[in-house]
Amino acid sequence: MDIIQYLLSFIQYQHQQICWLLNFICRYIPLKQWAFDDSHSPKYQKFKVDELPVIKTFVKQDWQFLLEYYTWKYHKSLKPVQRRNGKSIPEDTICPLCGAPHHFIYDNNGGNGQYQCKVCGQTFISGEVASAPVRFICPHCGKTLVAKKDRKFFRIHKCVNPKCPYYLHNLKKVEKKDLKEDYGKNKYKLHYIYREFTGRFLYHGFKFTT
Repeated sequence: MDIIQYLLSFIQYQHQQICWLLNFICRYIPLKQWAFDDSHSPKYQKFKVDELPVIKTFVKQDWQFLLEYYTWKYHKSLKPVQRRNGKSIPEDTICPLCGAPHHFIYDNNGGNGQYQCKVCGQTFISGEVASAPVRFICPHCGKTLVAKKDRKFFRIHKCVNPKCPYYLHNLKKVEKKDLKEDYGKNKYKLHYIYREFTGRFLYHGFKFTT
């Protein structure tokens, strides 16, 4: 069968199905009940599709160029970090974003492995997050999404920021008695979630790659 004829026949079939569904909805589903308060209950939050995240790509920076730019803009040079109480960080620690050496790296959380670059301001634990080709940003709080689960065809990214306005708004809708139960919060979809599709799909003989 010619591919054009096949697609046209399939479109006609879809049109028939859509008409049947619209007829079914108009006959048997009272649309007014969608405006009731229970339709906004957190029990149905799992059926809600969140808006798309902000996508940021990784762009490698040059720490020496940034130092020269700082000198040109502020008419003074950026000095290395002054360590307090003789504390230091490993000499092989470099900024994964701009490549600044350890002289310009802050110990950001008291020796627990988190650092911050004085040159570009990048906060990091290792170079993995900072040098990832793509980062997904929560559209509500601006924090980087954390990859939580890997499935066969998609990866789930989640905003784990406890101060995210999206999370706090959904948390207010949950009754206190439900929160007191074991794993009470886990019953509902409270955090912002994004599904990144990574697999291949086979549909009626045609293969789609994402």
